[in-house]
Amino acid sequence: MYMKLKISLSLLLLISLVPLAAQSEDAGSTGFDTLKLIYSARTTAMAGAGLGLAANQEAQNLNPAAILRVPDHGISTTFMDHLVGSAGGAFHYVYPKNMYEAYGASLSYWNSGQMDRTEISSSGDLIETGESFGASSIVAGVSGARFISPALDIGGSLKFIYDSIDGNSASAVMADLGVLHHTANPNIKVGLAIRNLGFQSSYYSDSKYKEHLPLSYGAGISIKLMPKLDTALDIGKATGEQFTLKVGLDYALNSAFALRGGFKSNAADYNMGGLVGVTGGGSLGFGWKFRNFNLDYAVASYGDLGISNQLSLRYNFAN
Repeated sequence: MYMKLKISLSLLLLISLVPLAAQSEDAGSTGFDTLKLIYSARTTAMAGAGLGLAANQEAQNLNPAAILRVPDHGISTTFMDHLVGSAGGAFHYVYPKNMYEAYGASLSYWNSGQMDRTEISSSGDLIETGESFGASSIVAGVSGARFISPALDIGGSLKFIYDSIDGNSASAVMADLGVLHHTANPNIKVGLAIRNLGFQSSYYSDSKYKEHLPLSYGAGISIKLMPKLDTALDIGKATGEQFTLKVGLDYALNSAFALRGGFKSNAADYNMGGLVGVTGGGSLGFGWKFRNFNLDYAVASYGDLGISNQLSLRYNFAN
């Protein structure tokens, strides 16, 4: 009964905090949309849920407060095979200086591949030009986390993005902020984060048209239901999108192998009536540990749009 009460209170806290970050809907689309991508096979397998997961080596672009209590410093790399021939990857490094401070650095990239250029005729028809173009982005960042009390960690990241499309480029400077609350029950953690607070520093054209950054905010809770089962639940919103609920599970079969799965509530966005539309929003994956190495894999379904694969490899330097 006491455990159920603690879970209920934590969920109530989570729900009550979300409206504090509410903002009006952005009627237009945002620029720099690759900032919404999360490069972590473990997180992707859990449908992107993880704001409340503590001691997370790849939390710099999710909740930077969660890098504080990692046991060892380590370096990781992630490769992502994304939609419509696009691909990307990332490098993360986390250094836990001591129990009070941790630092990190990250670098991610994305490339669209070549896309066919089309034009619109006076009658509204699409015309093939026989030409192609591409788009790409690079994001570099540094992070830091700080112990405030046994119940609270805080963290932040400073990021820079360089975005290009068809020979034109733009850039922006942003910050991410996060907190992680360690409740009285050691099996329950609550996290809050806001991402991509910043400003555009250069523009795609001389007219200096301002691109809206994809501001994202959310809250999450993680609960260790059993010694081998971690659960995560996030609710969040990005500019121009509706609130999305994400639920993820991580089950350790043994000390070396884990199975993962998750689901996003915006599954209907990917269902266009095709055979695989009903799978949209679902994700699966696994993790394997061998000595100081961690290998993680994830596949996420975008329904009729296709699937995205991620593979992460991390090496932990023993302290």
